[in-house]
Amino acid sequence: MNILVTGATGTVGGHVVAGLLDRDHSVKVIVRDRGKATFPEAVEVIEGDLTDADALRRALSGVERAFLNMADDNGAAFAAAARDADVEHVVLLSSFTVDVPLASGDDNVIAMRHRAGEQALERAGVPATFLRSSGFDYNILQWTSAISEGIVRAPFLDVALPKVHPGDIGRAAAAVLLEAAPVPGVYVITGPERITMREEIAIVGELLDRPLEAEELSFEDAMAAFPEGTPELVRRSVVETQDKEASVLAPTDDLERLTGMRARSFREWATENLRAFGPALSPHSQAA
Repeated sequence: MNILVTGATGTVGGHVVAGLLDRDHSVKVIVRDRGKATFPEAVEVIEGDLTDADALRRALSGVERAFLNMADDNGAAFAAAARDADVEHVVLLSSFTVDVPLASGDDNVIAMRHRAGEQALERAGVPATFLRSSGFDYNILQWTSAISEGIVRAPFLDVALPKVHPGDIGRAAAAVLLEAAPVPGVYVITGPERITMREEIAIVGELLDRPLEAEELSFEDAMAAFPEGTPELVRRSVVETQDKEASVLAPTDDLERLTGMRARSFREWATENLRAFGPALSPHSQAA
């Protein structure tokens, strides 16, 4: 079976590629710049953009199934190309915000984007599975610019959310893509438990073997922390995914239903990715 993976240079897409290669399946990827992407020799690399119909035709030629991490057109070009190529099944990386109302409602960019992606595949008549993910474990990295000073400044320190290990989303996607006969549907992929940012900071401090202070940012200060030029609506939409409205999302067992494996905890993700908090902060560097 020949499977196309989009977003293969990203966190989730990379895990999908690895999961498929572990099962000895043919994998094709489409990337914007072949020179900046490195894959195992077994992976066929197509250069192109997900909004380019010609590139998509080349990428989907001979492909039976695909993993979609949407481009700027919210998956519209991909849905049309997948329909024309008679792709058997698509797994879409979607978001819990499709079904969980946040403060800005239908104006939330993340919700609008993923809802549009789901609808594009449905309108095109392409059989699809939607993996609506909770927030990622690595989102804490957005707020760790002052960690070298022993401080993590973040909003909503005591809002508990079922954050997910990106690798678990990759596991779920690979499992659906490799089913004998995938059934279209929706799965909500979360971490195993609700966890607060304050608890995450404490875990990181423990793993680094150094105390970390948690300092709460106001909503306004969190909005101001984004890179200059980030549109206000985008900043608001991202920050809202970490606010109390998002905490209505409960941990699910959908990952285990799809893969037979338990969801990994934030502690497991942080242990695997400790250097992401800064090489100079690792316990090994301190010991040296």
